Amino acid sequence: MFDTTAASADATDAAKEPIRKRIPCPFDPSHTAWEDDLKAHLFRCNARPKENASYFSQDVNLTLSAPERQPKGFEVTESTNSGKSEVLAALTQEQLMALIKKIQDLHAKYVPEIRTVILDHPALDERKKTVKNIKHAHQQASLLGHMRRLNMLDDPTTCYVEFGAGRGELSNYLKIAVDDHGTATFVLVDRTPPRNKFDSAILGLEEVKSLVKRHTMDIKDLVLAEVPELRRDVTATQRELPVKKDTQDGEENKKDEEGEEAAAHKESEYVEKKPVVAVSKHLCGGATDITLKCLTNFQTSETGHSNLPSPVKGILIALCCHQLCHHYMYPNQEFLKEIDIDSQEFIYLTRMSSWGVCVNQTKTDITGGASSEDKTAIGGDDEHSIVADKELDQLGSNIALDFQGRVKLGLQCKRLLDMGRVRYLKEHGFDAELVYYVDKETSLENLALMAVPASGAGSSSS
Repeated sequence: MFDTTAASADATDAAKEPIRKRIPCPFDPSHTAWEDDLKAHLFRCNARPKENASYFSQDVNLTLSAPERQPKGFEVTESTNSGKSEVLAALTQEQLMALIKKIQDLHAKYVPEIRTVILDHPALDERKKTVKNIKHAHQQASLLGHMRRLNMLDDPTTCYVEFGAGRGELSNYLKIAVDDHGTATFVLVDRTPPRNKFDSAILGLEEVKSLVKRHTMDIKDLVLAEVPELRRDVTATQRELPVKKDTQDGEENKKDEEGEEAAAHKESEYVEKKPVVAVSKHLCGGATDITLKCLTNFQTSETGHSNLPSPVKGILIALCCHQLCHHYMYPNQEFLKEIDIDSQEFIYLTRMSSWGVCVNQTKTDITGGASSEDKTAIGGDDEHSIVADKELDQLGSNIALDFQGRVKLGLQCKRLLDMGRVRYLKEHGFDAELVYYVDKETSLENLALMAVPASGAGSSSS
């Protein structure tokens, strides 16, 4: 006979068990951990900062200190970007219309016409023959074409630093483009270790191996001046520490340890750096801002040591995901003051920027979903397109903004943020520009930030 009393007791016990909750990992919000197991997770997490590394400095590339971050009562995680419609919904219709008018006026005043220059590079010729979806190949080929146009591929001693490197695919084709015969250096920076990395391919053939190093670290904590691979006296043949041998008396280990201590002491002395070219495709939101801060911090550090020109010989970043920008990371706070955008309006700006890459919703979307052909035609297969937020769209409808009007406004928000980045680089001695490097059918996020040292620029502003 079924014991209902026992079953009821089991159900009661189950109800008493605490519900486990998963939360974003503090080291890397792209993955989660059990809240009650967080301490153990942080100890073993692959994204755990290498705090003992000489090139680690907590939050060194953040523009504002912790107390000046997002306004109280508002929290948005990079992994979910939740809260965008709720924040704007708090505005009255009059406030929202006034904000939109302000953005439109600022765009007209500060954002010049941006040219479209779509280039190619033979390094991607074979790739285009072997893949069905060649959109990524077209983007990479155009980026490499622009690097060639700006003479970023000419110096065989260059250290190419790929920020937000992921698998390192861009560096892989960059290696082919420079045809460096093992003399260039490739540093890949990402806060999480990816699968299916291109690192071995970038190394090259046994007889012509390049110096390739991957650093798993958040860009906000990276002191580029302390990265060993940037030193001119570090070559491909010196890229590995001595291998320790197990011996009975431990003398070999002792010698190796003494050698490493001597090397560490030598690191404290200034050594001239290789020319650096920074690249990325696509670098999401605030990651672009802390990268720019990382590069200008590096430039300031190096030009303070000598009268040498800027060690940063080029910057090329395919921009994306402005909805993930954060006020405390944005490098050009003076520009925000000039255009009278405070920290709260910055949040509004980033939220509306998502309209610029929204996939249109057809009638079939509302009733059951558009076909894949429909979505492809409007950019729905783009990795950075965003399915329209119905609540956000409703806000636009309330103020008589149709889909195209919302897209235009979203792009205006993005370009305002980008112009602040351009001006920031110009203030630090660079010739910088924004260029549409592919058409919007190839990618909705089709804009790149490109910069080289201004003619005669030998030092940076602080």
